[in-house]
Amino acid sequence: MILLCLLLAVVTAQQVQNGIEMTADECKEAGFISSSLKCSVCESLPTFNLDHLVTDCQACCTKEKEAEHEKFPLAHVEVCECNLARFPQVQAFVHQNMADQFGDRVKVRHVRGVRPQIVLKDLKGITRQTLNIEKWDTNTIIDFLVQWTE
Repeated sequence: MILLCLLLAVVTAQQVQNGIEMTADECKEAGFISSSLKCSVCESLPTFNLDHLVTDCQACCTKEKEAEHEKFPLAHVEVCECNLARFPQVQAFVHQNMADQFGDRVKVRHVRGVRPQIVLKDLKGITRQTLNIEKWDTNTIIDFLVQWTE
């Protein structure tokens, strides 16, 4: 039985290396549901010390299309200094000057009484979208700004 499992693993690895995807039944046997498995999940497996599952996962996963969306030339991270201590991740973004990496595209504005938010603006400076960022961590803020500003 062990020899059969080992042989199956070797054949599966060769199929993946040759670009052959696994069938739904093979994926199910390997513990994956191919119809709902997104490839981005496979990329995070090494984070949990599951490197040995990456090959099978990639053979069973469905590639996601990157969502296309409008990019904005300007974004303001608006905060109120009096509320900032309640939101430590946003506070870190502001106090560690993380907005500087975006140059003129991203500015931090101190607006009295406002809860942390990102305001996306067009070339004329007109607000197009406002998002609450109270529960976002610094990485999420940075990733969002990378994807949504140009």
